[in-house]
Amino acid sequence: MTIAYRAARVFDGLSEQILQNAVVLVEDGLIVSIEPAGSPPSGGEVVDLGDATLLPGLIDAHVHLVWSASAEPHEVVQQEGLALTALRCANNAALHLRAGVTTIRDVGATDGLSIDVARAVELGVLPGPRVIAAGRAIAMTGGHGWFLGREADGAEAVRHAVRSELKAGATCIKLMASGGVYGHAEEPGSPQLTVEEMHAGVEEAHKAGRKVAAHAYSVAAIGNALEAGVDSIEHGSFIDRDTAERMRESGTCLVPTMSVYRAMSEKGPELGAPEYIRRKTAEVLEASRDAFRLALETGVPVAAGTDCGAPGHPHGTLPDELRLMVELGASPTQALRFGTSAAADLLGLGDEVGSLQPGKRADLLAVDGDPTSDILALREVRMVLRDGCGVEGKYSRDELGVGF
Repeated sequence: MTIAYRAARVFDGLSEQILQNAVVLVEDGLIVSIEPAGSPPSGGEVVDLGDATLLPGLIDAHVHLVWSASAEPHEVVQQEGLALTALRCANNAALHLRAGVTTIRDVGATDGLSIDVARAVELGVLPGPRVIAAGRAIAMTGGHGWFLGREADGAEAVRHAVRSELKAGATCIKLMASGGVYGHAEEPGSPQLTVEEMHAGVEEAHKAGRKVAAHAYSVAAIGNALEAGVDSIEHGSFIDRDTAERMRESGTCLVPTMSVYRAMSEKGPELGAPEYIRRKTAEVLEASRDAFRLALETGVPVAAGTDCGAPGHPHGTLPDELRLMVELGASPTQALRFGTSAAADLLGLGDEVGSLQPGKRADLLAVDGDPTSDILALREVRMVLRDGCGVEGKYSRDELGVGF
């Protein structure tokens, strides 16, 4: 049966202009067409959303489902049992969907739990967004995020690590090119995995048709990752103009995760985050915003990601990242594209999701108000559909405002 979703405004995820009084036709979980509101289909159901904006389901390109937004979420995972962490992952996935995020990319999970969550969602065992899962992130011995992944030293060890994650079911790969905010004995700018190590990992991932994300803060670390051929730079807070131009020329995407630094700066002290996290957060906070402005100025591809799960930054807060993008110079429609079609392209899903086009999956979000004039309208979720359907389970349709 064809269902027509009628709304006062429709943003397709691609255009500069919003459509007024339009209908999105959905059949068998796919978008059939976008029509003027005055021509609903004969014989189909019509869902009138009224003074709402209909847009593609949002996409968060950088999350950690195992983390709890506590003062030291990595320590929490180390202290609790695997079963509890798995349940936390399931709940966090549902929080994203509740916020209108229909696809996420998990870029590092203890014991590769994100792969299991992705499978459970696809099987209908759990309510949640589509999950692109890196499984265990790959770091040098003692390197950044070793507690989220597996340690590997030397090109052949990294090659083996990537092959093992792909064997386990990973649908993307995460490499640690630099230090980061977490970890007592590391600095964000220090290079870690080498060009040779990362190149071996990228080669294996690309052979399997998988994208590679590199955690990298400094110019040196970003340069190493670019030379290795990665698909995205995560954070990238200290890029300079030459590096930005290099990213633009290669088409390498920046996922700036600015909202996590604001959250940790504002909430870290009251949560009791340790001094080393607070110190490094202060160093990265303004740099990340400068990096985003530079990316806008130079035309670097950008996709939205939050680093949800970090201290003070709960899951389902992608609108906060998009709001920061607007505050720093992006137009609302540009920010919306970063959180929809651009993120879909980065994840290798541009042919399936991220925009409202015939033949694509019916991942739809309806919000009160107009996010193309006030980006915070994204917080007023009225309806979420994934593949044309709502969600059953812990969060019922009534609780989520999902489906009809």
